[in-house]
Amino acid sequence: MTHLLRGAKIVASAVVLSALVLVPSVTAQKAATDKVPTISFEPERSLMSGAIVYRSATMLVRTRDDVTGTIHTSGLVPGHVVTGWFGIFNHPEHCSTRPCSPPVDLNNPLVQGSLVNMGGALVGPAGTADFAEVRAVGDTTNAFSGPGLIDPRGAEIHLAVRDHGVALMEPAFSQQLNMFNGGCPPNTCLTIQSAPHAP
Repeated sequence: MTHLLRGAKIVASAVVLSALVLVPSVTAQKAATDKVPTISFEPERSLMSGAIVYRSATMLVRTRDDVTGTIHTSGLVPGHVVTGWFGIFNHPEHCSTRPCSPPVDLNNPLVQGSLVNMGGALVGPAGTADFAEVRAVGDTTNAFSGPGLIDPRGAEIHLAVRDHGVALMEPAFSQQLNMFNGGCPPNTCLTIQSAPHAP
């Protein structure tokens, strides 16, 4: 009987030790998973027609701390200035549609929407442009509106292209490259392409 009790205690101790060993490994596994980036790819779409823009591609890389967005697009007007933008919908569950609909949802305080500049470019003869930007949580540098990025994995993020019309003389040219309405007036500014990335 003593041998049986002793054996039961040994088995029970082994089970407890196994559980203790598993807890740190599960925690470590979750921490490792949190650091693994998730990547999505979407083409740009014309906001006028809804059609996919020929030879366009966007990529969004998400981690728990930031997002990296890239845009390659075409079909732009040579001599015009264009800008790239993160359209960030931090709480897409409150959007009126899915994908979210700017400007309606960007102005909904529950959504906590934000527009953040990715840079600008003067369109050359090929009618193409490229943008790339990393945006960390809470970084509001070059934000036109809103709190910036709050939840990298949970936000719906649109990678958009905005046309600012023909290139103007300085200082208006610098504003065209960096500001949401830079150069307008005298030009007309219009967001012409967008690629929504669902969370």
